[in-house]
Amino acid sequence: MKPTLVLAGLGHGQLEILDRLEEIQEHYEVRFIGGRQTVYTGAFPQVIAKLMPTATVRPPQLKPVAERVISIDPREQTVQTEKGAIHYDQLVLATGAKSRGIGTPLKPMTQALLEQIDLSQEVTIVGGGKAGVELAFTCARTKNVTLYAKRILPEAPAHTRKQIERLLVKSGIMVVKQQLHEDSSEGLLLDATSVVPLEWWAESGLAKPDMFIETDAYLRHDQFRTIYVTGDMASNLNGGVDAVRSGRYVAKRLLGETTRPFRKRQSLNILLTTSGHALLTFGRFTWHGRLPYYLKRFIDSRYVRHYN
Repeated sequence: MKPTLVLAGLGHGQLEILDRLEEIQEHYEVRFIGGRQTVYTGAFPQVIAKLMPTATVRPPQLKPVAERVISIDPREQTVQTEKGAIHYDQLVLATGAKSRGIGTPLKPMTQALLEQIDLSQEVTIVGGGKAGVELAFTCARTKNVTLYAKRILPEAPAHTRKQIERLLVKSGIMVVKQQLHEDSSEGLLLDATSVVPLEWWAESGLAKPDMFIETDAYLRHDQFRTIYVTGDMASNLNGGVDAVRSGRYVAKRLLGETTRPFRKRQSLNILLTTSGHALLTFGRFTWHGRLPYYLKRFIDSRYVRHYN
């Protein structure tokens, strides 16, 4: 009898695991908890900028046994859902973290949120990181945009921060370097600040209150080794590229293809700026121009095509 593998959530890491579903089903009875489609967050700014028709991706057909994780009992090895408890021998978590809750959250990203952004003429964005800056640039092509951020791209070199801030202002974006008071926001208020943990992680004993989930070198829970954690749920991972790489790694672990620890690497990030331009960052190296723009368009369109 095959052991039961439960895949919970449809984050980017889970998509990588579902991409190898046929191979995995040779070794496990697979149960999936989540939706039938998700929005690829790397491409949603291109949808807002009318560069792509959709960022919605659909994984290989695997009928969900439930849609939502309510809690987990790691000792009994059960996942509580809206349709009851589901037993697992191995569990992969990719339900993701959540936005802080300042106005309308960007996570979880949905098609309904994209449509809401598309219909709004006035947009206020909170957060000067990569997500907030890219969202401000893409929204500014068709909307009036205000960006609240104490610092712009705080991890970038000083000359890059100054360059991008000048481009934001030149693009007609009002940059306000102070904390937002919600009653002063204009139009749709979007939360592009960093993500925070969900309450059920601590309630289930997977993490300390208000903390992300600690994992070992193999992306297993540091106490409950039958649980793998991918993407921004794990304390030592970031979103985006880390989520994709962690999913690929866990798929290899499930198939017995690797015994090596997960190795973090420097992530390449590209964000859209003005028309036909993008900013590429790789550690402290940055490059703003046309080539990063075409590279991003190629990567994102290929990813969406793959899953559709």
